[in-house]
Amino acid sequence: MRTIRGILTFHKKIFIPTIIISIMIQFAALNTLENPSLVPLGLGYIFSAPLFHLFNYEVRNTNEYYFYYNLGLSKILLWISTILISLTIGLTFSFVKI
Repeated sequence: MRTIRGILTFHKKIFIPTIIISIMIQFAALNTLENPSLVPLGLGYIFSAPLFHLFNYEVRNTNEYYFYYNLGLSKILLWISTILISLTIGLTFSFVKI
């Protein structure tokens, strides 16, 4: 239970910005592409979640990994959770059309 709560705390910082960027990608696809249904909403989330993880935790706040390491979460586990959660949310949202 402590591990899941630590992972959810970790992803709390990147969830909202990633959703906003994926919605912006979808609106850009609606305005520029002839067939905007080729770019589902979830595709933007799949690509932007690891990028926000990289920017937020590798570039900006590198010392926060020590906090999660003390909770028993390694950097590899956090990256794997980011990829799995982004794939899960992205595939779920890929069926949503705006």
